Amino acid sequence: MSVVVERFHELGIIRISRWCFNCFLLQGDDGAIVIIDPGMPTTADDVAPVLATMPGSVQVVTATHGHCDHVGGAAELTRRHDAEVYLPSITLGYLDGRHPRTPALTQLARTWPLLFGQPFDFAGGTGFARAALTAGFGTSRGMLWRGPRPVGGLTDGAPLPGASAWTVLHSPGHTDDSVAFWHADSATLLSGDAVLSIRGRPRFAPDTVDAEASRRTAARLRALPVEHLLPSHGKPIHARSVWES
Repeated sequence: MSVVVERFHELGIIRISRWCFNCFLLQGDDGAIVIIDPGMPTTADDVAPVLATMPGSVQVVTATHGHCDHVGGAAELTRRHDAEVYLPSITLGYLDGRHPRTPALTQLARTWPLLFGQPFDFAGGTGFARAALTAGFGTSRGMLWRGPRPVGGLTDGAPLPGASAWTVLHSPGHTDDSVAFWHADSATLLSGDAVLSIRGRPRFAPDTVDAEASRRTAARLRALPVEHLLPSHGKPIHARSVWES
């Protein structure tokens, strides 16, 4: 299985996927391309042929949280494209030494159906292992980061840098630093790990560090009239009401 490229022309978004790991290319302001959740060390190579077909240039690289499978390719992308990095504001604290919380293995086991929802990709599996050694957090150690210092943090209610029609939504629960991105005009939610897609249905994060925060996040996101759910894990869901699918 090779990299999967799925284009949503009406949304101005392209999904680049290896196994159950999704990265998104978003057409932003004035020709800016925003790359969201570049989780694999090979992401820069995976997106290169797709970027060659898109107008504009990569201006912003960002992630919905600091787990290794969301930032593993960020450093190489920023070097290759001279792009700016923005991470959730709480993630910036991890770069300064604050220790992140991450779901326990017993929590992660609840996501096992994701492993079988899409054909296995060897490069995706090995890429995840490499990312865990070089970037982000997800084990007992703190946050690893080899890229340039992010130029700013993502805060709740603020526009997404490089794509001002999108709004940042703080969505803690899976991790403390999790965010999602909401585009009201197209009713599109880039949900990160706050909502996964399992067997074609949305599932609010089964693996959490804070159950109460996760419940609040679920209530907040469920109140949105989502018609296009683009999760970081699992296949996108398109429906008149995603929550009823």
